[in-house]
Amino acid sequence: MEKKPIALACRLDSERAIKLTRRIFEFLVQKGEIVYLETRIAPKIFPHNGMDLNDMNAENIKFIVIVGGDGSILRVANSLSQQNPPPILGVNVGSIGFLDESNGRMIFKDLTKVLNGEYSLEACSKITAYIVKNSGEIKLSNALNEVLVVSSKSSKVLQISIRIDGVFLNRSYLDGIIISTPTGSTAYNLSAGGAIVNPTLEMMQITPLNSFAGSGLKPIVVPIDSEIEIQLLRPRLDAKIVIDGQQIIRRIAPNTKIRIRKAKSQNKFIRFSGSYYNRLRKKIIGTVRRVPIDDSPEE
Repeated sequence: MEKKPIALACRLDSERAIKLTRRIFEFLVQKGEIVYLETRIAPKIFPHNGMDLNDMNAENIKFIVIVGGDGSILRVANSLSQQNPPPILGVNVGSIGFLDESNGRMIFKDLTKVLNGEYSLEACSKITAYIVKNSGEIKLSNALNEVLVVSSKSSKVLQISIRIDGVFLNRSYLDGIIISTPTGSTAYNLSAGGAIVNPTLEMMQITPLNSFAGSGLKPIVVPIDSEIEIQLLRPRLDAKIVIDGQQIIRRIAPNTKIRIRKAKSQNKFIRFSGSYYNRLRKKIIGTVRRVPIDDSPEE
């Protein structure tokens, strides 16, 4: 049986990321692996082995190594084929890199584990936003983290109504609203006061941004198969839609309806045993250090 290639992608604005990607390429070739490079980085490493991200799927690529941070993973995840994309192994060379499983210090040991089959796959659902027109729905790109609907003017608040599965929920004044996946619960959603959710759970989270005190809208969790409809109500105030912080759709007119549903595709991440809660503790939550054993309260 023909060996399935491994793919590499990285951020181009980091010389450290490019150098590490070159070392990973050489490591895998020495292991006898066939390696393809994201088209835009191939000229810097090995020009003859370039491949477009949207041509990569789980049928022709064993897995893809992404060197960078969460932004790099979101960019690549949204550029890969949305029909059965290959599993992702993230390598952090940035600051937090919560979605990353490895780093520059551990990557070669971790790659050896993966090549030996010592890993599991974490399947993460995605969501899709649609702009509703008289002629039908216009599909936007899939989101791994979140769909953000926000005022086009930072000093002006939106007025929106929200329906879930066709049932009216709330009308609010607010700066914007986040519809996040479980994977995106530790991103913008968390900064806005939403809950942390295990990425394997099948749900979406609705989190308002600076909602008016009397509106009553609070973060709410709904099943992943729900349809969330947001209607822009305030006259003469446009909105914009931001998908995973990567794609911006501007000038969404008043009275427009935006629907968010579960996407037909998902991304799979290469993980090692117990990695989610370890990553959560180390990169997001933290812990109290040097707690005295006899730290009892005063009676």
